[in-house]
Amino acid sequence: MKEEQKDFPLHSFYGDIHASYDRVNRIFTFGRDRSWRKRAAKELLKSQPGRVLDLCTGTGDFLLELARQTDQTARGIKLTGFDFSSEMLKEAQLKQKQFQKGNRQVEIYFMEGDAGEMPFEDGHFDSMGITFGIRNLVYKNSNATKHLAEMSRVMKNGGELVVLESSKPASPLWRIFNGFYLRFILPYLGGLISGNLKAYRYLASSSKNYYTIEEMAKILEVAGFDLILSKSLFLGSVMLLVLQKR
Repeated sequence: MKEEQKDFPLHSFYGDIHASYDRVNRIFTFGRDRSWRKRAAKELLKSQPGRVLDLCTGTGDFLLELARQTDQTARGIKLTGFDFSSEMLKEAQLKQKQFQKGNRQVEIYFMEGDAGEMPFEDGHFDSMGITFGIRNLVYKNSNATKHLAEMSRVMKNGGELVVLESSKPASPLWRIFNGFYLRFILPYLGGLISGNLKAYRYLASSSKNYYTIEEMAKILEVAGFDLILSKSLFLGSVMLLVLQKR
């Protein structure tokens, strides 16, 4: 569910890189993205939600992490992954089949659609997670207000939103190193592996220039979400936010 932005055909980008997306993520984060998703999933499940939306689910890593943690505690839950890329969702569904071979009873659904017009009733979800996808919905995106309003609409009042995303580090020294890595290493490494340099130039640029944790919290506050928890990860290169819909 990475909505298109002006000059960035994200739909085709994600369609082109779906096969190598997970591998590049592992390399890019030095394998740390798995532990970040585990932590985000743990935070989301604390409120024991019944219906959960994983927005911009991509290849489904976060949704399946939720399913693993839910399965371990034997609690009933309905998990829905929503994304605009059919190619990314095919990868997610392959993982789902492998995950459910053990006759696990967690309800998992993947759906394709537009983040600005989701096919769910008002207040349908108890909680929502979005991992490394919200910047595509709000950063330099003319539909940002629409996306945020739709996220709020499909969540119940008092429901929790968990955001895991790239962040601009507070430390000037680390910001220089992080910027160098995102400008000169990731795009070419990702381009080499995926065969699409343009896609990874966009992804690296949007990560490098994205908001600070305080700026992101303020944007979501204006959209109707009150901050409960904020945590800087990876020396401030990644943010974890937990918010509650007013």
